[in-house]
Amino acid sequence: MNPAILCVDTNFIHVLYFRDMEFPFFNNRRESESLVLLIDVGSASIGASLARIEKGQHPHILTSIREDISFQEVISSHRFMNAMSHSLDKALRNIQKKTKNFGNPAHIFCTLSSPWFILKTRSISITRDEEFEITPEEISNIINSDIEHLKEELKETLPPSDMRIVEKKIIQIRLNGYEVKNPYKQKTSRVEISAIVGVSSQKVVENIEKRIKSFFHSKSIHFGAFPIAAFSVIRDIFPAEKNFLFLDVTGEATDVSLVNNNILVETSSFPLGRNFFIREISSELRTVHEEASTLFAMFARNELDEKRRVVLERILTRAEGQWRARFIKAADRLFKNRASSHRVFFTSDADTAPLFSKIIESSKTEHPLVLPIEAFYLDRAIVSNFVTFETEVTRDPFIVIESLLALKLIEQHT
Repeated sequence: MNPAILCVDTNFIHVLYFRDMEFPFFNNRRESESLVLLIDVGSASIGASLARIEKGQHPHILTSIREDISFQEVISSHRFMNAMSHSLDKALRNIQKKTKNFGNPAHIFCTLSSPWFILKTRSISITRDEEFEITPEEISNIINSDIEHLKEELKETLPPSDMRIVEKKIIQIRLNGYEVKNPYKQKTSRVEISAIVGVSSQKVVENIEKRIKSFFHSKSIHFGAFPIAAFSVIRDIFPAEKNFLFLDVTGEATDVSLVNNNILVETSSFPLGRNFFIREISSELRTVHEEASTLFAMFARNELDEKRRVVLERILTRAEGQWRARFIKAADRLFKNRASSHRVFFTSDADTAPLFSKIIESSKTEHPLVLPIEAFYLDRAIVSNFVTFETEVTRDPFIVIESLLALKLIEQHT
């Protein structure tokens, strides 16, 4: 898989409910199986955590670590995969050492960030001359048939032979034009299905699975996409917010997701993240990325002397303009013919949050109802209010968000 290729525009809608068939490992779950391994596969780092997750209780983070993925001067799919794999092995090896104190996890949740996934919404309509009964098998067959069309649509991005479906979730079912919460055993002549399908590279997923299984022997590994996890948490923390944008600024890309009427309807991705700014500094100053990364972090913390600050400000002002232009382009496309909001929630590395907050709030979209934009960083102080931690455990906001989605899935299937 070419990581740059997977940084493409995608569409997806908020999941209203999950089919039990997609999470068979929750069936007959015992309370003694509450230990969960959470894995965050990003483009700049790998996070791993052991957590106690039980129905009716806040997730309790027992231990958490994060390993950086080696910086890529030039993005190459082969080198990028190897770098990710090396960091994943290191994270898993270190977290495995912690099982001596906490035990082995019963379930594993692995969340993918850009550029490791593609999400697509599917609108499927089936009309027949005679009424037919809606069953789980019938719905599954309809969605699986549509997935074959999806594979054909994505063949230029990801060859069908290398395509792995990691998520299939139903959003809405309409019978004869009317939304039905429980459609099964009902008869209809027309069914309309809205579903979300998560796609990744077979090579990527098999590589991740192989490495996880070499350290942990769990009965199941559930894969998901970080934007869905983040949206679920934002909706729970800020229930009054019905329309907003959510940005996930990763090392190599930025995902811009639109929530409209409390439904996650679409996302657009562009291949500029934190590392884009580091490469610009490295190129302008003709220095190695380690020094450029240090300078970027010091600039973000306002720790540079006046001379170096002026130089970095000149470089970053131009880089900010390029990132802002791509963000505005994505936002304008998402807002087209839809309700909008000035509120923008975002996640990024903590040291660059002030920088991205400034860029976002200085952006001016074409939509007349958006200004002024208000950026709201989902930092560890906010999301940590909904989980508990062992003493001295790092408050990793990405892991916290993923633990809250894992709790929701567990509560829905027990």
